[in-house]
Amino acid sequence: MRKKIISAVLAASICAVTGASAVPQGIYAANQYDLDIQVDADGYRKPISPYLYGVNSDFRKEEYLYNAHATGARQGGNRFSGYNWETNFSNAGRDWLHNSDQYLVDFDKEELAIPGAPALGFAREAAAKRVPYKVTTIQMAGYAAADDDGEVTEAEIAPSPRWVEVQPAKGSAFSLTPDKTDGVVYIDEYVNYLVHHLGDASTATGYQGYNLDNEPSLWNATHARMHPERVTCNEIVTKSIRYAAAIKAVDPKAEIFGLALYGVPAYIHFNNAPDWEEHAAEYEWFLSYYLDEMAKAEQEHGKRLLDVLDVHYYSEAKGECRVTECEDPLHTSCIEARMQAARSLWDPTYLETSWLATEYPEYLPLFPRIHKSIATYYPDTKIALTEYNLGGGNHISGAVAQADLLGVFAQNGVYMSNLWAINKDFSYQLSAINLYTNYDGKGSAFGNTLLTSQTSDVSKGSAFAAIDGTDESRMTMVVTNKSLTDTQNAHITLHSSASYTHATVYGITGDSSEIQLLGTVEDITDNQFTLKIPAMTVVMLALEAEDYTMRGDVNTDGTVNAADVRALTDMLLARTDAVTAQAELTGDNCVDGFDCAVLKRLQNRWNTPPPEDRRVGCWATKAGQWRIRDGMGEQTVTMKFTGKPRHYLRLAYGYWDPLAVDEETGKNGVWKHNDDTQLGKHQFDENGELQLQLDIPPKAKSVEIMIYNYTDESTGTVVQLDKSLVGLAEVVRQEG
Repeated sequence: MRKKIISAVLAASICAVTGASAVPQGIYAANQYDLDIQVDADGYRKPISPYLYGVNSDFRKEEYLYNAHATGARQGGNRFSGYNWETNFSNAGRDWLHNSDQYLVDFDKEELAIPGAPALGFAREAAAKRVPYKVTTIQMAGYAAADDDGEVTEAEIAPSPRWVEVQPAKGSAFSLTPDKTDGVVYIDEYVNYLVHHLGDASTATGYQGYNLDNEPSLWNATHARMHPERVTCNEIVTKSIRYAAAIKAVDPKAEIFGLALYGVPAYIHFNNAPDWEEHAAEYEWFLSYYLDEMAKAEQEHGKRLLDVLDVHYYSEAKGECRVTECEDPLHTSCIEARMQAARSLWDPTYLETSWLATEYPEYLPLFPRIHKSIATYYPDTKIALTEYNLGGGNHISGAVAQADLLGVFAQNGVYMSNLWAINKDFSYQLSAINLYTNYDGKGSAFGNTLLTSQTSDVSKGSAFAAIDGTDESRMTMVVTNKSLTDTQNAHITLHSSASYTHATVYGITGDSSEIQLLGTVEDITDNQFTLKIPAMTVVMLALEAEDYTMRGDVNTDGTVNAADVRALTDMLLARTDAVTAQAELTGDNCVDGFDCAVLKRLQNRWNTPPPEDRRVGCWATKAGQWRIRDGMGEQTVTMKFTGKPRHYLRLAYGYWDPLAVDEETGKNGVWKHNDDTQLGKHQFDENGELQLQLDIPPKAKSVEIMIYNYTDESTGTVVQLDKSLVGLAEVVRQEG
């Protein structure tokens, strides 16, 4: 039984929110829907990286960081690929006429005279704001700006007097006053300079990480005057190893981030690198090749030269236009696409509307494939997204999408993420970061240990819950309502040894980008309550338990771990006379071996990831015909159909074979639909269900399931029925 208890303050706040929005008047309606939310504190738990809520640099010295309560900060972008740390000259590339100038020091002559001024200023401001993790970018393309004389013409492509050479290692003594006349800048000397002035990676003022340049697969486009040739796989691996080794030689505690890849085509084939085909037969995408090469480099050098795999992600999802480019509140399909966009990173049943989903559907969702590559080629490599954006910086949908995305990052073990601004006004996105890091304006934050949670419909709303360590006395929850029009009745059930009695609700709504105190929830009954959340709203619930005793904290040190198992074992073996209430886990008022078994089982559950989702995306293309997501070649899938009990179904499948040769044209690519692809005639069971297995051929693309006919033969006469009465409920890939 659920008991809905919402304070008058919260109800009043919600009524006020419903009447005001950044979307057109009248878009909110009286419609409502139910969403079940389950949180299991005894299920799988995952530590959340403290650097998940990061931002990027504004470059200019007067305000280096975006205005957010950030836990990570990155200094990077196109400007830093051609940056000369000795003189502070930099080149804009195609972002601004291939201009070489003093932009990074804001044309300040005093700053210009200080080597490395932008990096020094950025680190010091971040430290002053108590940002715990800082990353700066080192130059790896081979050249940096030699002057501030404006546009670099095609006749002045590097090497030319407009550029100085960049080398990873000096090979001689470092100087804190670099030689500006030798025509070369050295990266290890730069790192030494920063360490001298700021401290090394272990200090609060120093840099903890270094980016191996920025979006290198695009250098020939973004920096055509500096690196006009397309970058090869061999070049980027060789440079990554040399530059990473040079950095680690100076600051061994620093982490190396590679390669700040611009987007999915860079992950797949490094933007059609000239030598990618040499590796394509062995590796399913470039990320696997790069990880493997960096793993080999560790064996050779005796230390890691890649700590964090860094990718950039700007959603390609579309409504009327691309979600990252849309600022029109009337474009409701863009708004809807934006709030679903994070699903392309994790949800195998979702396929966004975009060129990416059309050309590369087999690589979506991205996180499972990235995790597989890391596990296969270079285990324990961390993941970062040092640039990302889903759009909507000036709209409530941007806050909803941002909050959803940060939860997805936590679920997928992202180590560091840094929002890159693409709107002049991105206050809603920054507010969503603050909802996780400073929701009450007093430093209160989302917990550091993610709990298992799920919603009944991820397309309508998402939910993420966390505690601090193993302490369940306080739980935080982020819940989104992705509907443009309908109020969400969030029916929340908390499975926990703690008994929650009170929740304070903060939120971001359509009437303001500011986080608001929306009210409280009182007298929660049996850890269940219902919360009404307006359309396009994200809320943070701070839940508190009464008279909480930490279950399993046998040694009463404030956490539950292996030490508690040892303490409980000592109790049972009478090695100690002290028996704590936390040791009684079975409810029988007796501490014995059963409690030890429960404690071990509980810890095992916390540390055992949930099984991998085996669902496969499928979409109706017309009545009685469905397409299965690409990338299933050589796998067996089970298709679950729904129809009327005892009726018959005859069907087949077809697919595109990109390797077969068309006899008529002599070109590769043939649509296969013949006797070998018939699936025969089958009968629905008494529940109106039918399951069929399909072995998908190797390299098969555009697999289509097609109904020939759907019949009722109960009277002995074959009666043709409407194909639209048959549904393909689910497609599941088989283990192995």
